Formats: sequence, structure tokens, C-alpha cells
Amino acid sequence: MYAGLLHANLLYRMPEPERRKFVAEVMDTAGASTDGEIETLLRSGWREKIVGAYLAGFSHRTQFRDRIGELLVESATCFAGQGYCFALAAFGEADDAEWLATYLDRWLPELNCQYDQPWAMGALLHIDAQRATTYTDAWLNWINNGCWGTGYPNLNAEHETIKRLLAL
Repeated sequence: MYAGLLHANLLYRMPEPERRKFVAEVMDTAGASTDGEIETLLRSGWREKIVGAYLAGFSHRTQFRDRIGELLVESATCFAGQGYCFALAAFGEADDAEWLATYLDRWLPELNCQYDQPWAMGALLHIDAQRATTYTDAWLNWINNGCWGTGYPNLNAEHETIKRLLAL
């Protein structure tokens, strides 16, 4: 399941009939998963964490908000932050915007760390576009001087990805 969720591959790499089937499976799994199963996923490796976060987001299990927010800010594993950002965007409340802002406060100044900053900005734009504008200077510094000197081409891509995932 993680391969379809990673980088939102279900949106960009799956043909429509396969995507519909995959989304149905994810939604069924999200609804059928117990809180204990999601917690176990969130305590496991990055593949399991990304799945756990998506399941929490799709099933609106806001009781995982703080756990997911802590994992996002910690950024101890690769790729799982994409799922964390999706889940927080799916919850869509002020507390979720706060976790995203805390993450951006921590990781935008780290110019040599290209983690999940674009996903976090896309999710924050979805929840609270006004608040996201407070990160304009830090974001521009990160995209122009960070990212291993390559820059970051398009924030709108992650914002659009978040919107498309939430519309499933």
C-alpha cells in the first residue's frame, strides 16, 4: 500500500481503473483499522508510518493529531512526513496548522535539509493560507539558497497534490 501513497503515486502513476480500486482499498482499510493498528504502524518503519498517517487522515482519527505532529517535527525517517502532512491537512483544524507551522519553524532554516517542507507548506496553505504567507521570506530563502543549491521549482504542485488527495 505504501508504494501508492508515497509521493502521491496513486494520483500521478496509476491509471484510472487501478487508482479507483486502490483508493477503495485504502478507504476500506482506513475504516476497518483499529486505533491500535494505526498506532502500531506509526511506531514502525517509514513505510508503515506513511500508511498509518494516511489511514488516520482518511478516517479523520484526530486522536492521532499530536502523535503525527510530533513525528513530523522530529523528521526521523524519510518520506513518512508526506503522510503526516496529508493527515494534518485532512484533519484541517487550527491545531493541525500549528503542527505544520512548528515543523516549518524547525526545518525551513535548515538549508541543507530537503525533507517535507514543500508538503508542509502545501498542507498549511490548504488549512490556513493567511498563516502560510507568514513563511514567505523563510520559504524563499529555503528554495533559493537551500535544496542542495538546486532550488525548488513549484510549491503549487504540493498544494495541488494535497487538494487532490483530500478530494478522494
